[in-house]
Amino acid sequence: MLGKGPFPPTIISPIDGAEMVLVPEGEFSMGITQDDLYKILLIDERENPVFATEMPSRTVYLKAFYIDRYPVTNFQYQKFIEQTEHREPILFNHPSWGQPMQPVVFVGWDDARTYAKWAAKSIPTEEQWEKAGRGPDGRWWTWGDEFLPNRCNSKEYKLGRTSEIGLFDNGMSPYGCYDMCGNVWEMCEGEWIEDTLPMRGGCFLGSSTFVRVTCRWTPEDPVNGAHWLGFRCVKEIYAHPEIRTV
Repeated sequence: MLGKGPFPPTIISPIDGAEMVLVPEGEFSMGITQDDLYKILLIDERENPVFATEMPSRTVYLKAFYIDRYPVTNFQYQKFIEQTEHREPILFNHPSWGQPMQPVVFVGWDDARTYAKWAAKSIPTEEQWEKAGRGPDGRWWTWGDEFLPNRCNSKEYKLGRTSEIGLFDNGMSPYGCYDMCGNVWEMCEGEWIEDTLPMRGGCFLGSSTFVRVTCRWTPEDPVNGAHWLGFRCVKEIYAHPEIRTV
């Protein structure tokens, strides 16, 4: 319950305890131009048709919303399992993948949606996710237009697995989100090629071109996920004459 006045820049989600940041109402530039595509292909040193699915560049208007500052962690997912008896992911207790502050992996869209419903939230649309990651200025990575390998957990960082959340202060998005480039691909609502489900942000296995905030892909197994697939949630804002709720 937010009451009257401006929306606070951050809130704590009462059910899963996640810190959430405000993404303000307004327009942003979504997707890439043909010139951007040529530059990406030059950096990648090969012609990858996947990048063409990021076109065209267009202006999108979104209402204000809150988004998790970090991907959902094993710690948060454990609370969800305990309260709902939902199935436990593969590698959930593995020492290299199941640490409390690592992103939960080996979850699919149904798992993520069930978690989000339990937490009174939802999975972000591609539009919401991209705006939260790039802001209003059309940047390629969360921090700007130049790739810097020490700002995210990508292939160049050479960790070879997921990292704990919140490590890359210099890699935050304009609205304060962490790990929107690299670490784990993140599930979104929408449609990719042949009506497949989209994921965003790249992962620890991806090189610089694959951890851009506009990059799109889909997993081979959308039901069980993979060791590089996670998610974060959003909370819609509903206006009321007297009381604001999120």
